[in-house]
Amino acid sequence: MLLTITNSGDVTADYLLERLAEESIPFVRFDTDTVLKNVSFAYEPGQPRVQIEGDWHRPEDFSTVWYRRPEKLVSHISGSQGPEAACSLDEWSESLEGFFAHIPSSRWINYPAANALASRKLEQLTSVQQFGFKIPESIVTQDPETLRSFFRRHQGEIIVKPMGRAYIERPDEASDTVIFTNQVNASELDDLADLCECPTLFQQEIRKVSDVRITVVDSDVHAFELMANDDSGRQRCDIRRNNMADVEYRKISLPKNVSSAVHELMAFYRLRFAAIDMAVADDGTWYFFEVNPNGQWAWLDLCGVADIYKSFVQSIAAATR
Repeated sequence: MLLTITNSGDVTADYLLERLAEESIPFVRFDTDTVLKNVSFAYEPGQPRVQIEGDWHRPEDFSTVWYRRPEKLVSHISGSQGPEAACSLDEWSESLEGFFAHIPSSRWINYPAANALASRKLEQLTSVQQFGFKIPESIVTQDPETLRSFFRRHQGEIIVKPMGRAYIERPDEASDTVIFTNQVNASELDDLADLCECPTLFQQEIRKVSDVRITVVDSDVHAFELMANDDSGRQRCDIRRNNMADVEYRKISLPKNVSSAVHELMAFYRLRFAAIDMAVADDGTWYFFEVNPNGQWAWLDLCGVADIYKSFVQSIAAATR
């Protein structure tokens, strides 16, 4: 049986669980933001149990755990707040984490500790070079002169991108901001007074023929070129703009050296799933941008260009036999 740990608004989980239902593969969905309304917990030495929607489960009941997009636990008691409510949530969290800890790490897609290790962009840029990946020259700085020197070294062709969450939430949801990867213009170097506010990542801009999204599920590798032009006719700096409505997709096979590096990366981080972003430069060089151990993938299926869900179904079904 599959245990999916996510949140009630996760449409990717909706999509895959519908496919699993069609294949008659049993699953339990654990939405951290709503589950406490219908959950109970019990423990006897060596035997934790959790009751979800009326059914009791033990750790050994779950052959696979899909660690998708959990959020903080939310109290099921209406109007609950204050230190006592926070203490109650801490006890719930410790109980449930204790239950999950009884499930062997090999059953997880992905084990949370592996996700955490593989989620740091700067560490990725350092580590992946040992597998043969080529990366754009990169700096993180708060110093204006260092940035100006980097700009000159690359003849004005550099980009800036976020290292953390690329989204700013505001009280008015309509005013939320998505932070894209952007080219740095010379005029922006005149006043860099705000650069000191936080460390900022800058990279050599790669003149791209295409972006490449590589999605790995266990031994299955799904690779697609993504192509969309900017106003000048060049491959767009950030393929995600325009809600990707104008993106063209092409399924591709990876070069042997890239394929080998992908498998080494997965083994190094102990991942069963990952979404890897790369690009092919004008001169044919493949550049690594980042790996997301919990990245999105269902949009490729829904666009009609992929069937990644089948890889999940295959892995989950094999584990239940």
